[in-house]
Amino acid sequence: MYYDVEVPANSNGLGIVLVVSGGYVSGEDNLTISKPFWNVLLRSGYTLFQIYHPAHPTYRIPDAFNALKLGFQHIKENSESFGVDSKRLGIFGVSTGGHLALLLSMSVEPADRTERDFKAVVAMMAPVDVRDISPDAELFGARFLDFDPALIPVVSPVDYVSGDDPPTLLINGTQDQTINFEQNGVRMHSLLDKAGVESRLLAVDADHEIYPEPLLSETHVAILDWYEKHL
Repeated sequence: MYYDVEVPANSNGLGIVLVVSGGYVSGEDNLTISKPFWNVLLRSGYTLFQIYHPAHPTYRIPDAFNALKLGFQHIKENSESFGVDSKRLGIFGVSTGGHLALLLSMSVEPADRTERDFKAVVAMMAPVDVRDISPDAELFGARFLDFDPALIPVVSPVDYVSGDDPPTLLINGTQDQTINFEQNGVRMHSLLDKAGVESRLLAVDADHEIYPEPLLSETHVAILDWYEKHL
């Protein structure tokens, strides 16, 4: 497990942790696919901490989550060496990267909250409840849910919603055939709203894909506005 750091030419002193993941696979291909979403952050002066996780099919969702918690701790302890304020970090993820980003930002117990926790979250096309994954769903011949069922609540963001969660922007395609809009975006937004957490749900008329224009530019504006407001 490792992370790369990209420092923009004109840094604004703020950092975004980008969880590189798709189908719980983590690698350069996943980073390349999501480039249209995160490249705009670099152009806007944000330093990117592109973090990879132990991936499917060798590892499972709980393994990825536990490793990412350690990785984020390392980023917090070292971000200032890259000119980034460790007290003003955001997190970003697409698809399963969004799921893991939600987990990292929401799973901190109230008593354990510190000033260096994430200040803003953007989760795109993110699954929010592992219970929605079919028990037989697999990739590369390995089942996603091949782990202790008792850990399902541990890796389901819906089980962590509380009033101390950071401001969260959810971006979901209304035509998404992979991550159902109502089950995920609408449900999570409703839970956050009821808990008193500042959140927004951006509904995009698209499937589980790299959004075409002008939808892509609309997401860019929403993402930049969210980080500008909360970081």
